[in-house]
Amino acid sequence: MRVIIPTLVGLVALAATSIQAAPVPNKAYPHGKWHETPAQNVRKSQAYDHLLTTNAAFRNSRVRKECGPIKDPALRNDCVGSFGVYEPR
Repeated sequence: MRVIIPTLVGLVALAATSIQAAPVPNKAYPHGKWHETPAQNVRKSQAYDHLLTTNAAFRNSRVRKECGPIKDPALRNDCVGSFGVYEPR
């Protein structure tokens, strides 16, 4: 009991300090990239798809970035294979 009460007091103090130190955003969307219109999103998606199909270096870079951390061989092969399903070479 003697150990629990000081621990709880410490946690409450830490929580109160954390709440006070949390930044309060002055805008709903502080970054300009979040103000993307649907048309801009479609153009970016089309440009990404175009690069996947025409630029082997870009495609290989994306495969390494997205599939590289996957350790399970079957899942990794599925990930690499998914790049050919929608954007064939």
